[in-house]
Amino acid sequence: MKKLFYIFIALALVFTACKNNEPEKENGNGNGNKGQLDPNAMILIRGVEAQLRNQIHGLTPLQVVEQAMEITFHTHYFGNVFHEEAVTPRRGFGDHQRDFDTPALKMAGTDIITQGGIFWRDFIYGFDVYVTGSNRDTIAYIPNSILENARVLIREAFDDENYTEVYRLFNEAFTFFPLSE
Repeated sequence: MKKLFYIFIALALVFTACKNNEPEKENGNGNGNKGQLDPNAMILIRGVEAQLRNQIHGLTPLQVVEQAMEITFHTHYFGNVFHEEAVTPRRGFGDHQRDFDTPALKMAGTDIITQGGIFWRDFIYGFDVYVTGSNRDTIAYIPNSILENARVLIREAFDDENYTEVYRLFNEAFTFFPLSE
């Protein structure tokens, strides 16, 4: 009986001494290293150099960033609600949305994930996406395939609550192609 008592005490000590092997909660959100919602995140749309597009003459990505006034697209979503007829929203570019070093244009991350954490379909379900200059002339475009691929990957990461991956995709998944002069 005495042995049983000592075994019981030893087991109790072992169980209380064991550490919890669960990963620590990073960023206070309880989802490991998946990050957290960042309402100030930006979407980076990088330019593709002309030589990668087999063009001899055309605007450079830097010229597009310098000249860009708006991004225009068609979508069946407006206000995150599906509409049978497509609408054509526009987003303007301010100085804080131009990265001259990369070069790239920036959009608010809230065009895809709202400050309240809602997946917003208006832009990410868009098509025929164009960057326009001062006279609303088209100076660059984002191929539909790029937006479609980004949508699938971002939606998967969002559904998994993996904001680290969402924001990595915001920085890497979008590219624009300058048009010829």
